[in-house]
Amino acid sequence: MANSNQTYPSGVYSSGNGPPEPKQEVQPGNDPSYLSAAYMAMSEAWQPVKCCALGTQYFRENASTFLPQEPREDHDAWLRRVSHAVLPPYLTRMVDQAVGLMLRKPITLQPKEGDGDVDPFWDDFVADVDGFGTSIEAFAKRLATESILTGHAATLVDFPATEPAPNLAVERALGLRPYFIGPIAAADILGWRAGDDSPIAPITQVRINRYVTEPVGPFGEKVVREILVLSPGAWETYRKGDSGWSKHDEGTTSLDGIPLCVTYSAKVGELISKPPLLPIAQLNILTAQRLADLQHALHVSALPILVLQGWDDQSESIGLSANSALMLPPEGGASYVEPASSAFQSQQDFISHLEDQMSNLGLSTLFAQKNAAETADSKKMSRTDSDSMLQIISQDLERCLQDAIDLAGQFLNKEAPKVVIDRDLDLQTLSGEQVNQYQQLWMNGVITIETLLNMLKKGEILPDVDIEAEVEAVSQEKLQSMDIALAGSEPVEQSPSDSPPGKTEDDEGESEARKEVVRRLQKLALRNGNNKEEAN
Repeated sequence: MANSNQTYPSGVYSSGNGPPEPKQEVQPGNDPSYLSAAYMAMSEAWQPVKCCALGTQYFRENASTFLPQEPREDHDAWLRRVSHAVLPPYLTRMVDQAVGLMLRKPITLQPKEGDGDVDPFWDDFVADVDGFGTSIEAFAKRLATESILTGHAATLVDFPATEPAPNLAVERALGLRPYFIGPIAAADILGWRAGDDSPIAPITQVRINRYVTEPVGPFGEKVVREILVLSPGAWETYRKGDSGWSKHDEGTTSLDGIPLCVTYSAKVGELISKPPLLPIAQLNILTAQRLADLQHALHVSALPILVLQGWDDQSESIGLSANSALMLPPEGGASYVEPASSAFQSQQDFISHLEDQMSNLGLSTLFAQKNAAETADSKKMSRTDSDSMLQIISQDLERCLQDAIDLAGQFLNKEAPKVVIDRDLDLQTLSGEQVNQYQQLWMNGVITIETLLNMLKKGEILPDVDIEAEVEAVSQEKLQSMDIALAGSEPVEQSPSDSPPGKTEDDEGESEARKEVVRRLQKLALRNGNNKEEAN
């Protein structure tokens, strides 16, 4: 039986049973796994979010915290109630949609200098940023997801610990290149130190909890916990044995700082944050608790109970079916007893109310867009809060990826490109009237074909196409049309005077196809002029 002194839980946790506190070692000064005070304070808010992120299985395994026994509830009945409990994925669904909206367009690389070019090496690098074939878009989605859930997440930039290659060709043949490690969850950053108390003082030490897998025998393996300690230009790993923690390995890096890049969704301080969707996580758990109550109530009492008056309960068992009848004494009777439907409806109404609350919090307008007609100002105002939040998260994610790419460039002594995340969060496409207006501007010579195609692409009319390649293809089609028009005509030599004023065939930035279009247009015009002279 449950403890009769236990009070009914109010909120997420039962009375006196809050989020479990991480265990601390006796000697924090010599313990690399020691949890800082800031970590301990943040960990209280991680538990509800962790429960929602890990889902139903975690909710059931920690039912003593999230779905405690009722006063005087039988233990077996409580276990049955727990086995039927389901945690709806409201929080994770919201996070997935928010990240999908932020990164719905590819991350692009641009030269930091306006007239420069991006080294082709970086195109290969962003296609596999972690050495496991993960593209920068996929890595960014995981990083943003972790950041939104817990408040911040980090990326570690590392380089293979080998002897330096004699030249670039050997380095590439050996596959020696920087790679990203992560996302590193906020819960894995155990502690850190700054140079002094100044808010702008650089971080001088970071301790990261991680697990490594080592082979055992020809087929087995074991998972070992270790603490990675990072400092400017150096690193150390510690493992715990029978005599406590001891240094396992150490090394140096070619960088002056710590190659750790952090992105925030709700920053409080350096490596300190709070989960921005904590209220939704708490409502998500409360919804699961009420769903468990409703499901259990339906399981126990939804079916009516047969009541017999004047029946000898010592007689044989009763067989109930459409083909059988009950023989009762004259003063007896039979009826069914069932609970009032309003009892279940009130539970369902409360659950619907919780769902509405979650829909109206945080990133609500991203997930409950109205289908009815709205004015542009109305749509813009309804998205202000969520868009501003996503804009901030997107900007910080872009800065984090830029820092990581810059560190990779420092490892290689290469100029890193500029990382650009498209922050167009408006899902509204161009209307037919707007498309016609842009086409009219192009036909009147007010905008170029490149501008027209870019606007159609940004307005979700065109797919993700290469604008330059598309313009080049259109030019080639024009050339083919001119070939047909010029078929059978004698070649006409073009004199230098036929070139447009101020233009030469060596002008930079003009493709060969465009030069050919101009040349053939001039040739066609010259041919038409000669025909007119012969006619006169």
